[in-house]
Amino acid sequence: MVREQRLVAAGVIFLVVAGAALIALRVRNLQGSHLSRGESVWRLTYDIEFPLGINERTYIAIPDDMRSSRIFRETFSHQGIWMDVLMTRRRLAREAAIVPVVGRQRARFIAYFDIHVRAGGENGLVPSEPKPSAEEIAHYLQPQSGVQPSSPVVSAVISRMQSEQASKGGLLTAIFNYCADGIVQQGIDAPSDANGTLHRGVGTTLGRARAMTALCRAAKIPARLVVGFALGSSQNAGKHYWVEAYSNGRWAPYDPENGYAGELPARFLPIRRDGVEIVRNVGSAAYKGRYSIRRLPYPPVLGAAPDNGIWSVFDLTRLPLGMQEVITAILLLPIGALVTAILRNIVGIETFGVFTPALIALSFVQADWRTGAVVFFVVLGVGTAARMILNKLKLLMVARLGVILTLVILCMVAAVSILDYLGLTPSASAVLLPMVILTMMIERFNVTVEEDGYRRALTVFAGTLVVALCCLFVLRIDALGRLVLSFPEVQLLNLAALLLIGRYSGYRLTELWRFKDLT
Repeated sequence: MVREQRLVAAGVIFLVVAGAALIALRVRNLQGSHLSRGESVWRLTYDIEFPLGINERTYIAIPDDMRSSRIFRETFSHQGIWMDVLMTRRRLAREAAIVPVVGRQRARFIAYFDIHVRAGGENGLVPSEPKPSAEEIAHYLQPQSGVQPSSPVVSAVISRMQSEQASKGGLLTAIFNYCADGIVQQGIDAPSDANGTLHRGVGTTLGRARAMTALCRAAKIPARLVVGFALGSSQNAGKHYWVEAYSNGRWAPYDPENGYAGELPARFLPIRRDGVEIVRNVGSAAYKGRYSIRRLPYPPVLGAAPDNGIWSVFDLTRLPLGMQEVITAILLLPIGALVTAILRNIVGIETFGVFTPALIALSFVQADWRTGAVVFFVVLGVGTAARMILNKLKLLMVARLGVILTLVILCMVAAVSILDYLGLTPSASAVLLPMVILTMMIERFNVTVEEDGYRRALTVFAGTLVVALCCLFVLRIDALGRLVLSFPEVQLLNLAALLLIGRYSGYRLTELWRFKDLT
């Protein structure tokens, strides 16, 4: 007994010292890091408010990683709406799918994006943009709102250029030079469509970009509009527009306003391709959108350090955002195990399984808890009823669990379809639950009913829910997620705490209450 206690004490001391030393080393490395020449860190803020009466889905374009920049942290705040992040293939961008909450009178979407701009590199190009299909090429040659490639004015201008140029490459250069030098830049009163801009020879930034897009499409050169921002400190940042033309097997950016051809500086951040609005599909309802940009000091708190060779392997914040979310969820699971251990071993709350509460809580961290809770209890109720019916069939355990798992999956699929039909949730991730854990929980509940009765089973079920809620409260803390991702060494301290709890042999708090009469 004494020997085990000494080993545990030595292990705890070693883990605490090692974890503290590694955290201190990482903090020192971050403080000593600096940006290379040409690099910068910015924060782009969205503040979009929706009016009363919005009754359909809205899609808000949000920034994604590019060759010259990457999003290393993002935070969303959405009041009165449900939100999920989707990826669109044609626009090669991410979108926040917004669904209004039934009965809410106010809808507001606030997002913060911290962007690390690298030195050099080609901007406007995503890291792995696929070759466009024949259908996509045809799409980028068709007319669209504000772009009229078949109008007489566009046809006259492009016919004159084609008679003077022998190749498409030379024609593309001539089109850009015409839109950059031959069209005068004016304010909001100037034309913003291709036909009006070319007819009057003046236009807004959007009008000049549309004029170039229309001329390219009239010349059978696939072209698309891009809306984004030019990173620079501004409390009311305006949207910027440019064109991407497909030539020589690649999409190349062209900015008629600033005179950039083939490449853009790294400070240009594309938000949506093949469109001019950051917010789309709002129907007839108007919205108020404000965007601000400010430069951040470096290194930002819990941010990423610059690439330091092989040592960057230990920097998890360098990973893409999608992978960061998965890694953060994995790193949060041991924290959930610690919360469960405290509530089971010290408080004395009984649960179905050791990791069941933590896994249930983890499934709700990235999901909408309201719709998830409805699906959870519906699936649990259907599964429990099915298990009682299966008792009469006297099936073997493996087959019985397979039947329950199938019913759980069918219920979840039906719930996703019904919620989507009612417009109550944007995607399936809002109700994603650990199906195997639910199946085993249903089985354990019925076994407890058979062995100890309904009162005992309901008590343990209530304890499982209480522990899961406590885990959920802890795991939903954004700062905790950023902490375990930026400092994975925290897990060593978590291990030390688990070792201490594992050696606890005193009274549980619930036992003090149960046996208070004896005391």
